[in-house]
Amino acid sequence: MTGRLHRLSAVVAAGDRRASLEVIRDRVASELVSAEGRDVAVLAKELCAVIRELDSLPDVRIVTPLDRIAGSVADDLAKRRAARRADTTGS
Repeated sequence: MTGRLHRLSAVVAAGDRRASLEVIRDRVASELVSAEGRDVAVLAKELCAVIRELDSLPDVRIVTPLDRIAGSVADDLAKRRAARRADTTGS
């Protein structure tokens, strides 16, 4: 457990909100597995709150020029496959 606490502390100290919430989510979920009695309700409520907060964060992903090229290539391949399927089915 000390390793998990150290990781939580390091991630939170780095200032990455999403990563911090993900570590907290994982920690609360792991605690919930072995919880009993009132602790189950408290931990479940906290887990729901953390998940809700994670879901409310914008999905920020940096799209690089390489990502755009890869997406374009994938789109072209998908079009070619669709055309081949249409040719083989007689459409």
